[in-house]
Amino acid sequence: MRLLLVEDEAAIACRIRESLEEAGYTVDWARDGVEALALAREREYAALILDLMLPGVDGWEVCETLRRRRDPTPILMLTARGALEDRIRGFEIGADDYLPKPFELPELRVRVRALIRRSAVHRTRLIRIDDLEIDTEARRVSRSGREIPLTPREYTLLEALARNEGRVLSRETIRERVWDDDESYSNTIAVRIRQLRQKVDDGHAVRLIHTVYGQGYVLRAPESEIEI
Repeated sequence: MRLLLVEDEAAIACRIRESLEEAGYTVDWARDGVEALALAREREYAALILDLMLPGVDGWEVCETLRRRRDPTPILMLTARGALEDRIRGFEIGADDYLPKPFELPELRVRVRALIRRSAVHRTRLIRIDDLEIDTEARRVSRSGREIPLTPREYTLLEALARNEGRVLSRETIRERVWDDDESYSNTIAVRIRQLRQKVDDGHAVRLIHTVYGQGYVLRAPESEIEI
């Protein structure tokens, strides 16, 4: 599993990273909030370990931005600030757990493991966007109550778009994270998107699948904003 560690103090980051890698995780390290947001957009993480006191874009803003993007990655806030009001603020803006410094590395590992476990348990089976419904367990799709038959590739693409509602997925992201094989070159992706749009959108007044020219593709409800 891949984790994202956001910590500007190199010595602390190295200790945490070594400990988590010994526990079997792959750890990406971001030294500031800007780098963290860029990495979180490019890759999917099982959990994010976020220091609050960062240069420039601080941990509060990183957390708020990810939640505005509807990024569901579990977030463990890691900071020297242990006051009750700070913990409350962290939970209110979308953090899932809070560990004040100083801390013991075994406790950090246990908390990360618990976060990932809870996230897996609560991962939604049903995704609803406007009148589109996706049953991720049965891999069944319907719109306005009418079932839509999809090929395995079409379903995989639709679920990826739906789990990132309002967020543009580039062709590169789809190729690397959704299909990851020789068939997923750009022209094939465009063809699959067209076929998927015909099945999901044709005959409906509201279109859900959109092309953002020069950027990629996005599935969004009419009232949602687009995240590039």
